[in-house]
Amino acid sequence: MQQQVHQADGASTVFFGETLNKLVIDQMSLFQDTEQVLIVTNQKTYERYYEKLSLLFKRQELFWYICPNSIEAKSFKELLALMTYCGEIHLKKKSFIIAFGTEPVIQLASFFAHLYYKKYPLVAIPTSLEAFHVSISGNAQLTQTGKVMGSVNQTIATIFLDGRFLSINDLATTQRGFATWLQLAVSHNHDLYLQLLKDFNDGKDLQDKSMIPYVSTYVTTVNEVHQQKHVATLLGQDFQRALTTLNDGKNLTTTSDTIIGITLALIASQQRSGCTMALESWLKKMQQLGYQLALPEDWLVTDIVETLHQHSSQFYLVSKDGKLVSETIPLSELLALIIEYQELSKRSFYR
Repeated sequence: MQQQVHQADGASTVFFGETLNKLVIDQMSLFQDTEQVLIVTNQKTYERYYEKLSLLFKRQELFWYICPNSIEAKSFKELLALMTYCGEIHLKKKSFIIAFGTEPVIQLASFFAHLYYKKYPLVAIPTSLEAFHVSISGNAQLTQTGKVMGSVNQTIATIFLDGRFLSINDLATTQRGFATWLQLAVSHNHDLYLQLLKDFNDGKDLQDKSMIPYVSTYVTTVNEVHQQKHVATLLGQDFQRALTTLNDGKNLTTTSDTIIGITLALIASQQRSGCTMALESWLKKMQQLGYQLALPEDWLVTDIVETLHQHSSQFYLVSKDGKLVSETIPLSELLALIIEYQELSKRSFYR
């Protein structure tokens, strides 16, 4: 199967529903005039799939650039190292770059491709839901200690999504990716949001059930967002970004920062609009899926509020008619919001 994602500077074609071997072989015409292929990946992916990729591209001269397995892969330090490596191997004009791996790998290769786009086309093979989300976003970012240091618009022309890669992710990786899908769904596609909540009931479901049947709906939603001609506004993203600047830029937890951001936005929306958000049911569901929702015990409420306010006094909330609107939230209201979140998460946990 294939589906297009339209973006400001082009379109991505997503090929999915088959094994990677079949996906690539069926589209091998893309590489028929290619003399060299550079695969940007991380150590784990390299060790697991070196032989498979070597066989797929046996007609081309194959180079590998190996990134760290960590988030450090999407840093300016790693970008400089990649640029230096490409200078050493003397890539020819008829070369392809393949980004094969997790979200940091896709970000790094996309940023690099932006610098050399006319010279080297880019193909993505995401190995997680989060990596797939980044692949079709049309945006690439480099970070340092959790903070965005550089951002560019970059369309990846071809994306191969093999569902088997998703099935072997550990639970934490699956939770991070599923949270990004939930965030897009709750912000822009209520039917998809309800479907995801209904069809996935616990952490085992997240690991055992394939996400491939939801790809078409997800891509369609991304397309609709892109047609609005602005960067996707996602519920809770502003809260999430502010909170991740605490604790030296580390995430709240390894998996739950997105969910906590969404929940804070839902609480604020309920307080502002007076509508019922079924917050306790939402939190209970998130806990069943394995997300840890408690804020770190060593974080003072006053510090959290100050960080939120420093980040922005404007936050996107849900209006009475279900649309995302930008609202100004004063310090006093942010304080009440954090306290309400702590109390709500405790009530939900002990029920």
